[in-house]
Amino acid sequence: MLKLVWKPDEVYRRTTADGATIALGRYHARERRRFVQPVVLAHGLGANRFDLDFDERYSLARHLARRGFETWVLELRGRGHAGRHGRATSFDDQAEHDVEAALSAIGQRVLWVGHSKGGLAAYAHLARHPLAPIDAIVTLGSPVAFDYGRGFKAFTSLMSPLFGLPVIPLRAATRVATLTGLPPEPIGSWLVNPKNLERRVVRQAIYNVSADVFGGVAKQFARWAATGRFDGNDGFDYLKNMAAIRAPVLLIAGSEDKLATPAGVLAAQRALGGPSFVHVARGYGHGDLTVGLNAPEEVFPEVSAFLERHATVFPS
Repeated sequence: MLKLVWKPDEVYRRTTADGATIALGRYHARERRRFVQPVVLAHGLGANRFDLDFDERYSLARHLARRGFETWVLELRGRGHAGRHGRATSFDDQAEHDVEAALSAIGQRVLWVGHSKGGLAAYAHLARHPLAPIDAIVTLGSPVAFDYGRGFKAFTSLMSPLFGLPVIPLRAATRVATLTGLPPEPIGSWLVNPKNLERRVVRQAIYNVSADVFGGVAKQFARWAATGRFDGNDGFDYLKNMAAIRAPVLLIAGSEDKLATPAGVLAAQRALGGPSFVHVARGYGHGDLTVGLNAPEEVFPEVSAFLERHATVFPS
């Protein structure tokens, strides 16, 4: 069976300041809530809520709920429960307005876990708003330096005509890949280490996790790859202003990740103004940081241990 079912304890939709909509799936802590701050889990580019909440085994959200956290799965504008959003959108819009709407909806200080773009959104939001209520961050494969080389730049150049579209129909395109069980090349080898995935997870991930990409967001990512800069369309230097981020950050990188190389992910250490810590997951690519064969035993405990060290514990 390809289709996954998403059943958090509660689902909320919130309107952003610029008129888009986000969705939030809430899991209450299992057994007993041990920690004051809830955790927000933010998905990556071309993905949706299933990125960090795949199924009972491969769900970082449910893993954290079992550890005693209240968890909120954020679904950015233009996909899934957030609904369609036909207007032009940039990464800046998502980092500014979608993140702010999520924080406002939850209404208290939080911990943040972001996969790929979900981690970059936290960096960008805090770079502009250092006092935003985020007490600690975990990023999984979130690069701030872009050293992809000629092959990737040639690929983005080939895809550049699509960047003028309001929305790139990635979801429809990837449905074809469910017939083969692997993402189409050259995309597949950039997205995952195929040796690190269950075959059924590959097909289910292609079918369920993929989401359309806003042309403006893709164009901004392509510009970063071409220029090596992590900045806003208005010229705001996210990387330089990450010095204002004082919250502790755990940087998790996959040793085999071609899309967010370890060097690109760990470059954040030099930019962050607060304490940072590193974990390199051996044998992991990009997408398999969340759904890899042994991610629940090797990656999820690293995330939860870090968050537990930096969360406020409820008095027993």
